[in-house]
Amino acid sequence: MNQDAVAALIEKQYPGLLLLLRRKLRDEQLAQDALNQALVTSLEHLQAGRVTDPSLLGGYVFQVAMNQMRNHRRKMVERSDRRADPALVDTLPDLRVAADSAGIEPSMAEQVRSAIESLPTLRDRQIVKRFYLDEEEKDSICRDLRLTTLHFDKVIFRARQRMRALLEAKGFRKPDIFAVLLLGLA
Repeated sequence: MNQDAVAALIEKQYPGLLLLLRRKLRDEQLAQDALNQALVTSLEHLQAGRVTDPSLLGGYVFQVAMNQMRNHRRKMVERSDRRADPALVDTLPDLRVAADSAGIEPSMAEQVRSAIESLPTLRDRQIVKRFYLDEEEKDSICRDLRLTTLHFDKVIFRARQRMRALLEAKGFRKPDIFAVLLLGLA
């Protein structure tokens, strides 16, 4: 894969990777720093021939970023001067709400909700909403809808395909759809 192709691939996947890292790390600046460092490391690995399939570079970059963050946290755990009082941590506000809503425009969220409501069957609407937006457990949904886990997998796969078609018709790109579902628009 030549440099132009790699640059195009990274440019295409950068916003989605940043969105995923922002959600995981709950800090915009930390997510940007982690992603940029992971890109540098991943490109070095690509040039050294350690990346077997360059078309999967986006996933490789994400894993490198997550590994770097784990290593950083391990180092921080070893520093006693950087530990917070557990009582103080319990009083801090939940930043997930702000982090989750950052990066998703209200109109985009509304279009996704509208697409869910446009799914052709009630079961599709229920499964997508409960699994992705309400983040209910698969077992609970299967029990309520009297589905086996295998049947659930087939139903949600088809529902995602239908929803993707509806969203693509509205101008969404595949990475946008994935990121919106991951952020759980609830």
